[in-house]
Amino acid sequence: MRQWITFILGFLSFLAVAIIILVLYVGNKPYSETEQQAIDRARSEQLIEEVERAYVYTNTSASVTVLGTNSAGELMAVFVPEGDGEMLTTPLEDKITAQQAREMALAEMDVKDILHTKLGMESDGPMWEIAFLNEEESLNYVYLSASDGTWWKRILNL
Repeated sequence: MRQWITFILGFLSFLAVAIIILVLYVGNKPYSETEQQAIDRARSEQLIEEVERAYVYTNTSASVTVLGTNSAGELMAVFVPEGDGEMLTTPLEDKITAQQAREMALAEMDVKDILHTKLGMESDGPMWEIAFLNEEESLNYVYLSASDGTWWKRILNL
């Protein structure tokens, strides 16, 4: 009897782990496909040659930010909108880096844990979005201009 209970518990544990892995894979698939389509589009229009990173950035509409180098070897950001909209590019050589944006947020705000730092295109130009938890475990978003590091918007204590 004890062997059957051990077998059933082992089988159920294996089944639970398999279902969790399947859900995570299927749940992440749309993001992966969207990112790959944006990379392919940026490459096909020869805006970027080597891709370092790509991620989905959402404001009023979703877009994918593709970071990498162009054919001249310059570090670039390509903002690929949803659908067939016009892609925007910006060179990153003279811009605030992600590390500098995080350091500015850490110096100014009460930060316990930074969740992510993403570059995205807003109405006023390229902005760094820094999401973090404060000491009270509240979710916060701050936006810094990638051009000069000025604070654009703060959404605090969610």
